[in-house]
Amino acid sequence: GSVIEREFDYELIKFVTKLSNKELNERLSVLRDSELIYERGIYPKSTYIFKHALTRSVVYDSILTKKKQQLHDKIGNAIEELYIENINEFYGVLVKHFFESLNYYKAAKYSMLAGKKAETSASFADAISYAKIRITCLEKLSNTEDTEREIIEARTKLGYYYIRMDYFAEAKTPIDPIVDLARNYGYNKELSEIKSIIGIYEWSVEEDFQSGITSLKEGLTISEKFDDIALSRLPNYWL
Repeated sequence: GSVIEREFDYELIKFVTKLSNKELNERLSVLRDSELIYERGIYPKSTYIFKHALTRSVVYDSILTKKKQQLHDKIGNAIEELYIENINEFYGVLVKHFFESLNYYKAAKYSMLAGKKAETSASFADAISYAKIRITCLEKLSNTEDTEREIIEARTKLGYYYIRMDYFAEAKTPIDPIVDLARNYGYNKELSEIKSIIGIYEWSVEEDFQSGITSLKEGLTISEKFDDIALSRLPNYWL
């Protein structure tokens, strides 16, 4: 329960522990009677909450690291299976569990989905956090072309999110390592955004207006090859 979170529901704890209803209810009753947790809702739709956050933290910290990683992975897989119909509500939770379990492939996948969801609701601070996690995860995976493609896309997204938050100085940092990589692979959609972000940085931070305009025009020219209005919006606006 402490690995799931301060609050956990009956369905999930039963799925993870594989205990019978009788045995699980007995164990939960002991915890409830000891006032370590309290119950909300009606069985079997009950939710259990640690009475004090400190209790949950102490229990969580007492679990051996390897065991903790195994539990996080088991819980993440259980959530995927149990809540497949509304999995989009659990993207952030899945990022946490798979990251803590060192399952970087799945953590990268769900941080991308969580970032897109945050972007859709204009929660760019959250989108930035998920993009950073995604980059961390991807850079721990095997160095293949597919992984490098994802790293280019993830770093470009992070730069874009910074731009949307008007963090122009920060926007260039994730972009710097991937400019040549994107050009060498011929990833022109990403390169269009990269050049646009660089142009905005040159204009807003360095106040090198001519370089800024040149980079933005390059970003726009590349985007026009794709007839993609969304891709051309950023350089068009700034130009």
